[in-house]
Amino acid sequence: MHKKTILISIIAFLLIAITGIFVYLYIYNKNQQTNKQLTKENFTLTYAYNGDNNWEYTVDGTLPTPCFSATTDALVMESYPEQVKIQVQTSEDTTVEICSTVIKEYTYSGTFSASSKATISLVVE
Repeated sequence: MHKKTILISIIAFLLIAITGIFVYLYIYNKNQQTNKQLTKENFTLTYAYNGDNNWEYTVDGTLPTPCFSATTDALVMESYPEQVKIQVQTSEDTTVEICSTVIKEYTYSGTFSASSKATISLVVE
């Protein structure tokens, strides 16, 4: 009888330990930040979910000349799951008469609020 009690106690302890390890690994992997990327034309969007409905993103790209400029906005649509469009608009400054043909680097970082199930897209205009 005493051996059965010890055997059952050891099996119960091992089951609790294994269950604890699986729960820890599930929570750890769920909370790990993973960066995802989208590319459109000359721009690359890198984004990550940080928890608590908080997202961070960075847009990197190139503009054809220093006469071009770009603006970036995050548009969160009221749906569930949210659809988020990171919109990059490029425009040329027509007031400059002479413009060198040197590629200009563009970088923009920002945050937006949306659930973890949001779908993200990159739009370049």
